[in-house]
Amino acid sequence: MYYKQLRYFSTWQLNKQKSIHYSNIPTVFIHGYQGSSLSFGPLLNQLEKDNIAKREMTIVVKPDGGLSVEGDLTNNQDNPTIMVLFSEDVTDEVTQSRWIAEVMRYLYKQHVSKVNLVAHSMGGVSALRYLLEYKDSHTPAVGRLVTIASPFNDLEIAEDTEEIFAYELTEQGPSDTTPIYDYFDQAMKRLPSDLSILNIAGDLGDGSASDGSVSIHSAFSLRFLLQNHTKKYQEVLIKGRNGSHSRVTRSDQLQENIVAFLWR
Repeated sequence: MYYKQLRYFSTWQLNKQKSIHYSNIPTVFIHGYQGSSLSFGPLLNQLEKDNIAKREMTIVVKPDGGLSVEGDLTNNQDNPTIMVLFSEDVTDEVTQSRWIAEVMRYLYKQHVSKVNLVAHSMGGVSALRYLLEYKDSHTPAVGRLVTIASPFNDLEIAEDTEEIFAYELTEQGPSDTTPIYDYFDQAMKRLPSDLSILNIAGDLGDGSASDGSVSIHSAFSLRFLLQNHTKKYQEVLIKGRNGSHSRVTRSDQLQENIVAFLWR
């Protein structure tokens, strides 16, 4: 099956770097609609090669929401990473957020008290919905969240269309809002108060103000959702070819920003 492509776990230990902060806090990577192990697998392999973070676990969510787990958390202070894969396409962020909750409850039972989340595309929308809807006392605390090319003010969250949808951002906020944006706007009061967020978007530079799938106006609308709820918010725009929706997770600029945000 597709999710077996990049599930290799090495036995060698990281050669730890002075510039990196190491801990046992796992970072959980969540792909988007029609994603696979190729969404984050190359990035996780590179982080390990660069002695920054260790691939320790893959969790596959089955069609019924059950979990198949490979690997173990070693508690070796090596910035463990966990890749979450969905064995069938999730057609909406509501289902994906519920499945993220199942993963978090499993990790809590494994005595994981805190995690970081990194999520691409619809996965970023689902991760935020998870935090607002399903986070509870039986799930790990979330210290840092990275969203990548996520459509926070879009009509179609899990569907590519020929025309890039966008409500333009103004200094006061979006020129108009969609149902998913309105939901977040109403629910944002439930956001954990100590959460730090890095929001990354791509711009192909072709005049579309988008990564080919998600408008930067939609991705960066998150800043207005958060403006009264957190001061720990950063934005990064990746321009050019590496800013495309599918390539952005493999760009050097993305890796540099994630490393600085999570581990420096």
